[in-house]
Amino acid sequence: MSASNSPQVLLVPLKPALILGMAQKLPVLVRVQAPDADPARQQARKPYRLSLVIDRSGSMSGEPLREAVRCARHMIDRLAPTDLASLVVFDDRVDTLAPAGAAGDRKMLHAALAHLRPGGTTNLHGGWKAGMESILPGAASAALARVILLSDGNANAGETTASEEIAALCAAAAEQGVTTSTYGLGRDFNEDLMVRMAQRGGGNHYYGDTAADLLEPFVEEFDFISSLHARQVRLSLAAPQGVGMTLINDYPVEAREGFPMIRLPDIPFGAEAWALVELEIAAGMALDAGSQLLQAEVTCTSPDGAPIAVPDARLVLPALSAQVWDALLADPLVLARQAELEAGRFLEQARRLAEAGDWEGIARMIEVARQRFAEHPWVTEILHGLADLARERDSARFRKEAMYASCRMHSRVSAKEEMLGSLALEADMPSFLRRKKRQGKAEFDPQPDGREP
Repeated sequence: MSASNSPQVLLVPLKPALILGMAQKLPVLVRVQAPDADPARQQARKPYRLSLVIDRSGSMSGEPLREAVRCARHMIDRLAPTDLASLVVFDDRVDTLAPAGAAGDRKMLHAALAHLRPGGTTNLHGGWKAGMESILPGAASAALARVILLSDGNANAGETTASEEIAALCAAAAEQGVTTSTYGLGRDFNEDLMVRMAQRGGGNHYYGDTAADLLEPFVEEFDFISSLHARQVRLSLAAPQGVGMTLINDYPVEAREGFPMIRLPDIPFGAEAWALVELEIAAGMALDAGSQLLQAEVTCTSPDGAPIAVPDARLVLPALSAQVWDALLADPLVLARQAELEAGRFLEQARRLAEAGDWEGIARMIEVARQRFAEHPWVTEILHGLADLARERDSARFRKEAMYASCRMHSRVSAKEEMLGSLALEADMPSFLRRKKRQGKAEFDPQPDGREP
């Protein structure tokens, strides 16, 4: 099998050599790439199992609930007839309006949506649980089984335990084959809970600042699901004695035989998941003949559950004199990923200041960050948006935008040949590969002519 239709792992150091005889630190970018889609090789897939779980509490009355229905219809209308879908709604009560059944019967699903009416408080956990259980039978053999949860409020009815406890239930469901994606709406939902549910649940997390901003992330989620190449992606890294290793991204990590096993995002065709690690190299490893510094092994499965073979990758670098090493150019993609992760940590700090109401401190931080990240267009655009929110002094909206932008920088999939310049160059990319300036705002027409897809 050629490299064009096989996944691969690339290990990219900041510079392609070490400094001879010196202890040093070296950033290394690990890139796990899916092949490009090949229409000639496409095969029939196993069915999806999706459960649409929609908050119908009183605060969803009016435009929010109408937009939630439109988003649900978008999903339903794009499923294959053999896919299974269920529809669950919740306020303080949980109702299954449509049990899991073949999506080919769209009239039943649309009729159920037409009867959606706003109600009382928010039993978020109960709604999620009912949706999860509706698609759990047969989930392990499905191409994808996922709960898609939309809410605009806090869990204030039913199970209202800490975010981590509910997220742990999502993690347990993911182990059984049912993953969770979450959609928050507005300024009052619990972003810590919604993000953590998706992170632990193996799905994606999005939010819309207003009801009008919701459709775009639904389009992105369905495009992502429809393009999947690899799921359950696990990256194992091994380094020899004399080389320490630190993961810079905020990915879940498990210890396996003394080495870290990193859970990477699912990877669509034509995309890559990536991780940045910092190697701490002892002087005795910086040899002119070269030393193996890192080995990467990836395991993953296709959407149908078949193992995907991914060749291991090894990093061996020679050592050069300090003068020669200084003349080497740093890899621009490694520099860009370093900047994203640093900016993500900055956003986390700004979010804490917003919680404390320290808007003067935020203004000072943003000004410093604008200078630090002046050569990184995406980060600069995000900072502009946060500066606008800081001027409004709306803590809830600022915290949400800062959190979702930070998470995006730490764990997004990217194009294999991502342009490091203007974001306008991404206009023709799939929706899940485009970098948004504001995570909670719709920025792209769903169709080139602006029509709803």
